[in-house]
Amino acid sequence: MVSFPPGEPQAVCALCESPFEVYSAERTSIYANVVCQACDSRAVTSTGDEPAVGREYLQRESDDPIDSAVVADVGDNPVFIDGQQCWRRYKFGGWITRLDEHDCESVREFRQMHRDDV
Repeated sequence: MVSFPPGEPQAVCALCESPFEVYSAERTSIYANVVCQACDSRAVTSTGDEPAVGREYLQRESDDPIDSAVVADVGDNPVFIDGQQCWRRYKFGGWITRLDEHDCESVREFRQMHRDDV
């Protein structure tokens, strides 16, 4: 069971249940358990650091040359907000953060477990 399954409009944050101020129902309906920007601003990594995104993330993870085509769509996963595990979907230089209700081991597992037919 997923509190806010994809395919259904979500008007409130999956963590704090406050109404979204920025996200539209159209945008949230394609994702499960979307977290508001206020909650997302408190996200940290498993080590308590601020999540790295884009070039910073790639430089930390590898010594290989950075392909600028993928810089915008990468970053830390999972992230934790007030002790709750969440997964980010990085896309077009930004991200959307989603609450994990099943303590998944990977973003792939998160996608599988947070469908509305599971």
